[in-house]
Amino acid sequence: MRAGFFCVFVLIAAVGPGVLAARLNHPRVLLPIFQDRAINFTLEVDEPNCYKWTSSRQDLISVMPIYRGFSECAFQAVVTVRTHDRRRNTAIVFAEEIHTGETLRSDVIVDAIASLNVRTATRQLYLEEAPAMFELHAFDEQGNEFFTLEGIEFIWDISEPGSKKAAAMRYLTFTDSPYHTVPSDLERFEAEGVKGHKILLEGINTGTSKVAISMPQVEYSHVKPVEVYISVLANIIIEPSEVTILAGDSIALRILQMKMDKLHDITDSQQYYLEIEDSDVAFLRRNSVTGAKLGRTQVFLRDRNMADTDKGGEGPSALVTVAEPNRLGISLLPHLNWVTVQGERHVIALDLFAVGGQKITLGTSYSISSELDEFLFEVQQRTKNGSRLFGEAKKEGVTQVYGSYKDLSVQAELHIFEELQIRPTKVVLPYDLSSVKPLKLQFQASGGDYNYVWISGNPQVLQIDAQGMAKTEIRDVRPSFVPHELIEDDNELASHTTVKVALAKNQKISRLAQIYFLPPKRLEIKQYNFETALNDYVHLHVALYARANNSDVPYTSCDNLHFQLNFSHPILQLDTNEEVKQGAQDACQVLRLRATSVGSTSLRISYIFQDKVLHDTVDLYVFEPLGVLSPLDNEVVLPVGSSRNVIYTHGPQRIFTLDAELTKASAFDGNVINVSEIEFDTQNAITAFSVLCRELGETEFSYRVHNTLAKQNFAAYRSELTTRVYCVRPRFLKLFARQQVRDSCPLEHRSSLLYLKDRENKLEIEIEVQDAKNRRLMNVSSLRIDWEFASGDERYHGDSIMHTQISELELFHGVKLPVRDALVLTLAEVAPNFRIKGTVARYNDKVLAQQSVNPERPPFGVKSPKTGLVNTPLIENEVRFQTVNTTLLSKDLVSIFLAPGHSVRIPLTQGSGSFQLDLSEQGIVKAEHDAKAQDLVLTPLRLGHARLELTDRCLTNEPSHLSISVVGIGAIEVISLDRVERTSRIEAIVRLMDTNDNLLLIDHSRLGVYDLSEVVYDPTVLGVRLGEQDNLGPGEIRYTITGNNVGETKIVFQSGKGAQQMISEPLSVQVFAPIRLYPRDSTLVVGSSIQIYYHGGPQPNTNVVYVVEKEIIATMSSAIISAHKLGTSKITGKCMLKNPVTGQEEVISQDTVEVRVVALKAVQIRMPLLHIRIGAVMPATLWGQPDLSPMVLGTLQDMKIKWTVNHPEVVEIFNVFTVAGIEYQSGDLISVRVRALNPGKVTITASVSLADGTKLPAASVELIVFKTLDLVAPKPIKMDSILAAPRSTLHLKSNMDDTVYKLDGQSSGIVSVSPDGIVHTKNTLGRDLIIAKTVDQTLPIGIEVKNVQYILVTLMPTIKLKKIEHKVPRGMNFVFKVSLHDNLGNEFSHSIGDANGLHYELATTDVVDAQIGNNLTIALNLQRETNNVIAISLRDPTGVKHAEDYIKLAVVESEAIYPTKTIFSVGDIICFDSPLTLSSIWSSSNEKIVTINKHTGIARVLSHRQKLGEKIVITSGDEANRGGYIKYDLEVRESDAILFAKSLDIFSGTEYRGQLVLRNHLQSDKYGNLIAQNASKCASNLQSVPVDIYTCRLAAKSDLGRQLLKLYKVEAVFDASAMQYTCRLELLSSFFDLLAIVKTNDVYLELEAAMPSGILDTMSLKLVPGIKVTPESLRVTDLKPQELHISGLDKALHKVQVQPSDSKYFSVDNIEHSHGVRKYRLNFFEDFPLDEHFYVLVISPETEQSIEVPIVGSTMLSQKCSGRPYGGPLLYRLVENLGFVLTTAVVLIISIWGKFCHL
Repeated sequence: MRAGFFCVFVLIAAVGPGVLAARLNHPRVLLPIFQDRAINFTLEVDEPNCYKWTSSRQDLISVMPIYRGFSECAFQAVVTVRTHDRRRNTAIVFAEEIHTGETLRSDVIVDAIASLNVRTATRQLYLEEAPAMFELHAFDEQGNEFFTLEGIEFIWDISEPGSKKAAAMRYLTFTDSPYHTVPSDLERFEAEGVKGHKILLEGINTGTSKVAISMPQVEYSHVKPVEVYISVLANIIIEPSEVTILAGDSIALRILQMKMDKLHDITDSQQYYLEIEDSDVAFLRRNSVTGAKLGRTQVFLRDRNMADTDKGGEGPSALVTVAEPNRLGISLLPHLNWVTVQGERHVIALDLFAVGGQKITLGTSYSISSELDEFLFEVQQRTKNGSRLFGEAKKEGVTQVYGSYKDLSVQAELHIFEELQIRPTKVVLPYDLSSVKPLKLQFQASGGDYNYVWISGNPQVLQIDAQGMAKTEIRDVRPSFVPHELIEDDNELASHTTVKVALAKNQKISRLAQIYFLPPKRLEIKQYNFETALNDYVHLHVALYARANNSDVPYTSCDNLHFQLNFSHPILQLDTNEEVKQGAQDACQVLRLRATSVGSTSLRISYIFQDKVLHDTVDLYVFEPLGVLSPLDNEVVLPVGSSRNVIYTHGPQRIFTLDAELTKASAFDGNVINVSEIEFDTQNAITAFSVLCRELGETEFSYRVHNTLAKQNFAAYRSELTTRVYCVRPRFLKLFARQQVRDSCPLEHRSSLLYLKDRENKLEIEIEVQDAKNRRLMNVSSLRIDWEFASGDERYHGDSIMHTQISELELFHGVKLPVRDALVLTLAEVAPNFRIKGTVARYNDKVLAQQSVNPERPPFGVKSPKTGLVNTPLIENEVRFQTVNTTLLSKDLVSIFLAPGHSVRIPLTQGSGSFQLDLSEQGIVKAEHDAKAQDLVLTPLRLGHARLELTDRCLTNEPSHLSISVVGIGAIEVISLDRVERTSRIEAIVRLMDTNDNLLLIDHSRLGVYDLSEVVYDPTVLGVRLGEQDNLGPGEIRYTITGNNVGETKIVFQSGKGAQQMISEPLSVQVFAPIRLYPRDSTLVVGSSIQIYYHGGPQPNTNVVYVVEKEIIATMSSAIISAHKLGTSKITGKCMLKNPVTGQEEVISQDTVEVRVVALKAVQIRMPLLHIRIGAVMPATLWGQPDLSPMVLGTLQDMKIKWTVNHPEVVEIFNVFTVAGIEYQSGDLISVRVRALNPGKVTITASVSLADGTKLPAASVELIVFKTLDLVAPKPIKMDSILAAPRSTLHLKSNMDDTVYKLDGQSSGIVSVSPDGIVHTKNTLGRDLIIAKTVDQTLPIGIEVKNVQYILVTLMPTIKLKKIEHKVPRGMNFVFKVSLHDNLGNEFSHSIGDANGLHYELATTDVVDAQIGNNLTIALNLQRETNNVIAISLRDPTGVKHAEDYIKLAVVESEAIYPTKTIFSVGDIICFDSPLTLSSIWSSSNEKIVTINKHTGIARVLSHRQKLGEKIVITSGDEANRGGYIKYDLEVRESDAILFAKSLDIFSGTEYRGQLVLRNHLQSDKYGNLIAQNASKCASNLQSVPVDIYTCRLAAKSDLGRQLLKLYKVEAVFDASAMQYTCRLELLSSFFDLLAIVKTNDVYLELEAAMPSGILDTMSLKLVPGIKVTPESLRVTDLKPQELHISGLDKALHKVQVQPSDSKYFSVDNIEHSHGVRKYRLNFFEDFPLDEHFYVLVISPETEQSIEVPIVGSTMLSQKCSGRPYGGPLLYRLVENLGFVLTTAVVLIISIWGKFCHL
């Protein structure tokens, strides 16, 4: 339905019920009297009927009716005052209704005017506003107001009282006002320029004007003029006009002026200013008011242009109150309701309120904090003071909204539900007053809390209940005088309303549906099934259309309308009992017509609306339902190769009176059956099919039939039947003798086994073949049944008796149907022991061949589920036995476990019930027949195998055999997880194999018989017990393993004792400690990340999967958790292992830690010392509050840190990488170094701004740098003492071998020393003296033991970058040393410490390779980009941890590092580049594969790798001395492909370079072998490159081409200018020799490049000798024309293009063309500039040449194209011209000779 249709609908308001009687509009009228003017007034009756008008006083007034058209009826009349006597009089006007005689009256009073008054809405006008209308009113002496002053002239005078200033306002006509229309009673005055009783006044200047109104009529000169004072003000307001603020807070006041209907901010205007009343309460700074103390004052607006005398009034003002906050309020705008739905936009308002309830306006000096779940409610904007949060409800859920201000807080709960929707949204319904049945329409709502309020926009039209069920109430509610709203011509909107659904908890959140009532215009049947079966239905989908916007609009529903149905034959009737189905498109009602009789009819459906009949007509047909005649049970059972006819009756038939087509269809599995329709001529309504089985299986055959029409509204009625078809194997043969049989069984069966001969000596035996489910096969023609006969004790004979097998058929309407199969015998006599045996032996191959059917092989084979072998069952029967099936066992093999009291029961499903049991071997098993239960009971006796023969005593078929195995346990297998968490449980499955290597069938209710037990090597580690025995496979027993203590042990399971004992393979089980995640409690800030690691779990190969509880707060990747939002989340680490029992991954251990994400509100600087000596260096690190380590802050993205000092001459701040040329910028300065330079006191400050622009409070620390005390004079002999840490060990060494060490005699015992110099420090701090003594010398050695104050990590300075970098280039390797320092900054001796005490920790560990070396060094390999932090710590031998040092690792890709790819092939030339200085040395780990120039870094790949995965390492830097370096790992592959850049090219014959590339077959996108970042620079540094990896050869296939091979030299070269490997061709002879051989022929050559491995590539070269241009340059001395000659082969000259470089100054014309030569003339124009550069461009597409011939003026030095000087010695020019003449001559001779030879 088009949207435009709904846009034109207008809602018509319902009016109340009509009045009971007519009446005049005014029962009493007061009119004025004038001397020369008659006053008119119109009376009107409220009902437009026919009235007669009269007056009681014709001398006072006259009455003139107002007639409409030619009618003499009038319901309006004009009353005119005729008297001029200014006295009070009364006349009566009568209005008589001419039909009913009803009379109405109105009293008309005439009197003189006594006084005037002006009525107006305001006495103040504003500039720039619309003019105001002032209306004059007149009164008599009693104060009664006259009804009209129409047509009376008045004088309006405007003046400025007491001043000579211009008037403040002006008079404005209604015609000139854009805001008003001219009143009808003033139209004549407007045209004449006369003022009446209404006037417009417009303010034009500020001030006050007097308006005086008087009457110009002489008779009213005594009436006192009325005076009105009107002020004109500038339309200015102060915003806000009333405000409450806090003391110390400021808000801005705005001065707004209304101009042209818009408010303009004039706060900055120089004309106006603000003035405060009480400056003690608040004070002003320009337009900002600031609260000073509690109280109230006013702010006034002052005009500098207004004199003081004009400031009588206060003018615009604002009230300012300064108050203290008493409470904090919170609300959700605009609905003030905390229930909302998705998609709704809201404002969360946080407001402070004073004691009196006044809302406090908050400025910028204070702010309100708030918190909510922004995942549910997206905050799109916040005010700076936090009082307003603008956002949108995004997700369903409940969130708490918190607000706080100082000690005030508030909380609200926001409920967000699913988006509210209503369906349908637009509805069109019929408008029919004659329909008494209300229409019901169900509206559906979704979203919200599913608790809705339904509201009808007009309950008089539509009512709706609480469940959204709407019911229409159609009645005409419009009064007669209200016109109909027209949609278009003759189409009116009858009524309109709405349905609104709203949330019950917040009714302001609602959705609206529009309902329109329109009269119908057209009826159409949109869809119907024109035929149906008897007692079934025809569904008519009826559509009614209204007319709107020149288009038909369908009704949404019209169930309340009654349609008339007219049948030509009443074979259908309307059924309204059941619910109708969904209507078709545009249909508003579906009619169900039930078929009651068979036949055809024509239906006319109609609907009457306002005498208009809307109708449509259709033809309908009813037939008998489709049914099955044969087979009656609708199932077909056949063997493969046999068929059976199926007959269906009735159903749809061909219709000869309608353009309909009968359509039949069938569906079946063509692989299993074949179905064909049987064609026959019959008057009966039947259809027959032949069903043939092609292979074994079950399928369905479906037959569908229906008639189709060509109409669009046709809906097919499909009749369908499905027949089940079973294609089966024969399994049983039944033979039924109609005579009695003789007895050969026990007494109870004898009477039913006697045969009696008939009169014709014929004996009929009925044959019935059944499948394994005892279903009868309906046709056995495809089966071959063999018959045998025997008499007495003789053996069976196949042909001893005449017999015939027949199949009886019957015809049903010409269709053959099977009746029975029988065997007919001719017998002379019947012997008492006569026997007939039938055997279904095989398929009838002849019959199957005719049907092209291939049966299964072997016939009737059945696959054994145990052995997998296919066996053919014996299908036979004897007629002398009871007609029962042969005796069969349910299985042919059974295995029985040998255990006391254990037995097995096997059911006997068939047979006579009398059996004989025979065992092949006694003592193995006991066999008994339980006749009551019809079971075979087997009880094992000992291990072994026996064969049981089961014989039926009444049936002569072959005995059934059962193979019985009595077994024990032969093997035990255990399947289980091999790891279990301490105190947890896992299951173990024990599988028992019998002594025949088969799974043992276990009786779980008697597990004790299997004597199974378990042995645990170490019971303290784990325990084993029997588990639940459900859901197990054959041979399986479940155990439960429980971990007790951490460790590893083995379990075995065993059964039996002694030699019969069976033991399983040991199962090794590891009991591991529960996995535990670290850090246990992490605190992060938004944007930071940290590494999660674990201890415990199974070892080795722990597979841990991490799961984050709230990914909105934090996410995890590669064990690194990154914070995104404030809040708390949990991280769960799950250890996964594949369970061999279930084959599924299972969680065997897990742990959970909590991660908190907090706001970073402040930072602090941490330094180990606050007093430091000059020259010392210490680290300074930035920590977050509360206690957020640099490991967290260092991972923040885009955090800016600025370090400053107030005295740069005292200390210096730098980072650890400064010495290498890497200057971190503000984003990476989480940790710096402080070097003391000069004594003094300095303040170090760190300023931090976050990624969102938030600036944190600056952190600062004071540091004192002091100078150490040293002796200056006399010059001392300085000997440093050794600085050592407590509990450390030092080894003293001297330069003499016989040195002995001992403590000084006055030693305090702080240290101990061995004679060989091993010093051990103790816990005591202080100084001591050690004496080193030789034979003749002593050396005092002072030692001081101090605590370690801090450690310092420094970069070993053996690396320097070319230029300053701000990040660490990826691929760098660094070595750091760790030094210890005391409380003054002095460094401890380097020989102390143990490398085992050095530890490091990374914020994220997956991208940085760290290795701890000797002598307290640590090496970092930075091969990937990262934003990381490393913490390095040192512990002394007792475990005491010294202070940590932090290094920020900001690693990025660097353009200075090249190449970035790692795979290369043989022949590649690689130009390496690194950011290190040029002094760094390049080296290769294998020069035989990749050789590199150690100075330039240019490498050549000589050979490929021999071992898979072998890497070649290229190093730049000082790796040997453990300095910084960059490492490139190369993977070198064999070049197994060589490709030319072009497969075909043209060359001119002198020289050619065929570019090619060497690559590996995987490098499909490789096009060159020079790999360089700056290829041209790299090529310039290349020396001659030897090429030995491929060779080049020139070949030709034609004789002419082979003559040219000797003229060329071919070689493989690396072309540095082209930066490619090439095959270069160089012409050895002259160009003329080449022309003499080529002549005008096309010559093709083959250029071949081959590698030693035999891999090659070729390209074709077309030889086209190039053109030659003479002269090579032109010299212009005057403007005379000059010639240009071009020589070459004719085929090249035909395509030559010659163009001037600038056609404005000269032209080039072709003047002659002959064999081998073209001549052109250059004409120079008069304004040709001789001092500029021009040229002639010659282009030869055939030879791919482009030649520029320069034109040189007389003022320029002529240059040739090749760069050599043109002109020169005369001899040179003669030789040059001679060469041209000879070349031209040779070309001409060759061309002529070639033509001659051709002739």
